[in-house]
Amino acid sequence: MKLKIFFATCGLSAALLPAAWGASTTGTINATLTLTTGCLVNGQSGTSGVSFGTLDFGAQAATFDTLNATLQNSAGSGIFVRCTTDQSYNVRITNSNTAPATVYGDRTAAPRYLRLSSDNTVGIAYSLYGSTSYTTPIANDTDLVAVGTPDPVNGDNYPIYGRITGGGFNAAIPAGTYTDTINVAVNY
Repeated sequence: MKLKIFFATCGLSAALLPAAWGASTTGTINATLTLTTGCLVNGQSGTSGVSFGTLDFGAQAATFDTLNATLQNSAGSGIFVRCTTDQSYNVRITNSNTAPATVYGDRTAAPRYLRLSSDNTVGIAYSLYGSTSYTTPIANDTDLVAVGTPDPVNGDNYPIYGRITGGGFNAAIPAGTYTDTINVAVNY
């Protein structure tokens, strides 16, 4: 009897096994990736709203004569750019505040203006430079020049220095916070 149950079970198991496949279809899956050129600016890969840093002249007495500042950001001093291999690019200051009605300080060939937050008709002239020699101010829409050896992580460095001259220890300069928004473009 046990033998009959064994053979019956084996027969049932064999009946449940699938029959040999009669046909099959084969093919492929195509995987693709298209990489475009790109640049990292101060280690960031975004293309708009990128923080290029801060040019901070600090808290000073309104009776100043000459003030200097260095662009600082998370990557260090200046603007750092690293692009894909053989990708050409340029770095430019595109614009900033226009001249207010009342300006204190000396205007260079490429002046910029910090405007008084509480009265934007008052401002202080300043200029941007690519070196601490402060000889040639950076004009809008001109290519900045990289300096030094490229950093292996952050790439080429474009230093930016700010200078305010001609305050003349003038007690008539209103105290307060002065600001400017400097627009920068990395074109590639």
